[in-house]
Amino acid sequence: MEAGARYPSVFVVDGPQRDVPFVPPVRRHQKTWPCCQLILGVLMLLILAGLGIQGYFLICFRKELDRATAEENAEATHEKFVQDHKPAPEKPAAHLTGASFTASGNSTLQWEHTLGLAFLQDMGYKGGSLICNKPGHYYIYSKLYLGNSGCPHNEQKNMWVVHSIYKRTPRYPEDRPLLINNILYCNSKDSTFWWHNSFLAGVVQLEENEEIYIKVSERQLVRIKDEFKSYFGAFMI
Repeated sequence: MEAGARYPSVFVVDGPQRDVPFVPPVRRHQKTWPCCQLILGVLMLLILAGLGIQGYFLICFRKELDRATAEENAEATHEKFVQDHKPAPEKPAAHLTGASFTASGNSTLQWEHTLGLAFLQDMGYKGGSLICNKPGHYYIYSKLYLGNSGCPHNEQKNMWVVHSIYKRTPRYPEDRPLLINNILYCNSKDSTFWWHNSFLAGVVQLEENEEIYIKVSERQLVRIKDEFKSYFGAFMI
């Protein structure tokens, strides 16, 4: 070849290499993702905590509301019960308080019928007896507060106190018992003080001029002159 001739440039190209993994370039802004994820996690925890606190206060408020509603309903039910069972002005009723005994010393109790809580409404009172002026069905009740500062001797223990409601009627020669309660008195010999509440109640048919009264077998055990603990009454139903 001639000495002044130029040779073309030679480019060497490597052939493709197989089985070499491709590694993408790492971008700088990807390094900020862990920080963002942490902030998002904290925000989510705060949101969940706020929802939990709000739910707790809502539950507490609901409980208070339910309690207030229940108390209001109970009070309304009680008032309705009192109104439904309050003796009507046109119906006979009576409530006697306290307790004492007849001058003759028998077991018939005397009652206060004018003072304090006691009243008579279209019913009579005489010698410890309530007198029926209008025939009908009556709800009668009696409560006695019994007590003693000590029990009797051992040979007298386990005796019974009888609290009863009697009816006196012109149709029968003798008085008839209507309700009876037997109370075991001082069943423990080591007792230094004994007390008991005896309550009787029921519905009976009374005719005009019939009388009802209270008897107790051991009159010394009745705590007399207490209008809240011992009383006797009746009302037409």
